[in-house]
Amino acid sequence: MKTFTIALLALSISVLCFINVELVSALDQDDFSVSPSWSTPLYYQGDSVSVKLILSSKTTETLTVYYIGIHFDWMEEGSFFGRDLSDQPVIVQSSKVHVFDPMGITIPSDISVGLHNYTIGIHLVEGASPTVIPWDSHARIIYVQPAGAKAYKELVNNVSVKIGEGINATYQNPEAISLLEQAKNEYEQAFALSYAEQWEDAIAHLQAADSYADQAAVAEQLGTEQSVELQRLLWIVAPIVTAVIISFIVVIFWRRRQPPDDEDDQSSETQRYTQEE
Repeated sequence: MKTFTIALLALSISVLCFINVELVSALDQDDFSVSPSWSTPLYYQGDSVSVKLILSSKTTETLTVYYIGIHFDWMEEGSFFGRDLSDQPVIVQSSKVHVFDPMGITIPSDISVGLHNYTIGIHLVEGASPTVIPWDSHARIIYVQPAGAKAYKELVNNVSVKIGEGINATYQNPEAISLLEQAKNEYEQAFALSYAEQWEDAIAHLQAADSYADQAAVAEQLGTEQSVELQRLLWIVAPIVTAVIISFIVVIFWRRRQPPDDEDDQSSETQRYTQEE
C-alpha cells in the first residue's frame, strides 16, 4: 500500500511537470517575434533614448500581453526598463502586429565604452490558457560610445557651418581673413584628434575654432560698416570740396579778367611822365 502511494505521488508529479513543460513549450520562437525600434542609431554614455517594441504574431491563437520590458547587462539581475500592463493587457490577434508605446531608456554615464547586450522580456498568455508565461528573447547588442564623442559631433557640425559661411562670404577685411584662417587651422587639428578619439582635446580645438569664426564674422561686419560709413561721408564731403574748388577757380579767373583800378592807372601815368622828363 505504501509503495502504491509513493508510485501514485511520483506519477502525479510527473504529470504536473509534463503539463507545465507543455504549457511553457507551447509558446516558442515560431509563435511570435519581438523587434526593437530605437529613436537613434547611436548610443552614448549618459544618453537618454527611447525604444518601441514591435510584437508580430505568427500563431493562430490570440496573444494577451501583461508585461513587456528590456534588460541590459549593466542592470541588476531581474530588473527591467518596462511597462506593467496587468490593468489593461494588450491583446494581439492572430497574425497581427502591435507596436507598444515608446519606453525611455537612460544609459548610465559611468558604464564602459563598447558592446553591451540586452534581452527583451514578455509575460503573456496564448489563447485561452490560464497560465501567464514569461518569455525572454535572444541577446541583442548595442555599441555605447563615449560621451565626448556626442559633444564633439554636436559642436563640429556648428563650427563647420560657420567656417563654410565665412569662406562663401569671401571676406575682404584683412583682420577677418586672418581670423578665419585661424578658425580653419583649429578645426583641422580637432578633426585629426577625433580620429585618435582624444575627445577632450578635440573639443577644446573646436571651441577655439568656433570663437575665431565668430570674431572673423564680427570683424568683417565692422569693416563693411566702416567702409559704408566712409563712402557715405565721401558722398557728403565730395560735393562740398568740389564746390569750394570750383568757387576758388572762378574767383581767380574773375580777378584776372577785371580791368586795372584808377589809382593803378594814375600811378602808371605818373611813372611814365617821370621817365619822359
